[in-house]
Amino acid sequence: MRTDELPTEWPWAVGESPFRIKGTAYAFHMEFVREGLPGGLAAQGEALDDPALQRFFAQTFFTTSWYDVWPLIQAGRACGEVVGKPFEEFVRVRAQHQVERDLGLVRRVLLRVLSARSLALRVPSLNASYFDFVAVESSADGRVVSGVCRGLPGPIVRWYQIVTETFIAEVLRRNGAEDHTIAWESLERDGDAHGVPVFAARFRIELPA
Repeated sequence: MRTDELPTEWPWAVGESPFRIKGTAYAFHMEFVREGLPGGLAAQGEALDDPALQRFFAQTFFTTSWYDVWPLIQAGRACGEVVGKPFEEFVRVRAQHQVERDLGLVRRVLLRVLSARSLALRVPSLNASYFDFVAVESSADGRVVSGVCRGLPGPIVRWYQIVTETFIAEVLRRNGAEDHTIAWESLERDGDAHGVPVFAARFRIELPA
């Protein structure tokens, strides 16, 4: 199955989806918008062009709280329009900012201590911990780490893949394993959650010799 064959309907009102992400993601998104988006918060609000989304982003986001993931994806589309970037390209830029801000001192030390293989095994699960609906399984065979991300609603699969790729790539780069590849190998139906179909995305990370 290809990502363009996935369902696109999102049946919940803004802020009401049971698929949630940690407030850290929203807090860093708002920081990025204030400091890095031309026109800042006002430009984002105008580009959102939806009163419900505008009200959602008017709130204060707490890093320890959980929020509907869908508005964050819509903000990526809106902010991409502001800077003239395609959606996927803007998501990579924003995800890079997220990784850089989120890798605190302790994690930076671990990046230097742990092997690239250990990181490739752990990082997909670490990234999934930002979401309350994703489960990751992974295993290593020599220089290859294979795994699967389960529980993904169709409309967010590609966004989740981009965010995950960016997180893994930056962690491995900081570890010195720049010459690696990350590929999404397959998509398959993985049952239902909250009344909608969810999918499993299989990945493969190949590390340098």
